[in-house]
Amino acid sequence: MVTLQKVRRDAPWKWLKDGWADMMRARRVSLSYGLIFVGVGVLITGGLWLLGLGAIAPVALSGFALIAPALAIGIYQVSRALERGEVPRFRVIISRFPDRITQIAFLSLLLLLLLMAWVEIAQFLLVIIAPGTPLSPGPFLEFSLSEPAGITLLVLGTLIGALLAGLAFSISAIAFPMLVDQDVDAVTALVASVTAVRRQPFVMFTWAWLIGFMTLAGTAFFLIGLALVFPWLAHASWHAYKDFSPSASDSPASA
Repeated sequence: MVTLQKVRRDAPWKWLKDGWADMMRARRVSLSYGLIFVGVGVLITGGLWLLGLGAIAPVALSGFALIAPALAIGIYQVSRALERGEVPRFRVIISRFPDRITQIAFLSLLLLLLLMAWVEIAQFLLVIIAPGTPLSPGPFLEFSLSEPAGITLLVLGTLIGALLAGLAFSISAIAFPMLVDQDVDAVTALVASVTAVRRQPFVMFTWAWLIGFMTLAGTAFFLIGLALVFPWLAHASWHAYKDFSPSASDSPASA
């Protein structure tokens, strides 16, 4: 059984404030981590452009965002080190990899399966609704905004993507920080995250909206904004987890 503390309705704004404070205290590590994240995004986008598939870059990047909570493990460790009064360095990330690596890997696999499902669904929609549509950005954008089939593809893709993103958020919102901080299994962490969403939907919907908005804003600045947004949101997610203070009655917290 998982128990959670009740948080204030305006808690997401406090999480952002505390996350920013953590990032400023560990700006070198945090921003370097964010640049690595952006570098992967640039490689994905650049590769698709070189292949003439630039139109599906948004699909790839949104799918990449589905697994972002798993990629933020290092940032959670930095926030944990700051909480303990330690000086955050990259060796904190490298030398103190969480003991629950198999549990983290299991939960990461679930997010990866959602990513694969999103890619397959996007391909299916493209083949069924708009077969033969050129995937170069210009013609595809014109098709999406002017043709009935393109508008249908855009609407359906957005709705399905939002549903998958909501599912990914529900199972991972506080699960990965919990696995970093406590001696629990992946199922317990997943249940804690889903329970937080179920019991305080307004708070978590607000948090999900802020994450989505900030991610889009970061992406709009040619991905460079994500070098700031990604570590900021990861630090804030650590404080979201701490605010809920989840605990499992049959699993003692680690020291």
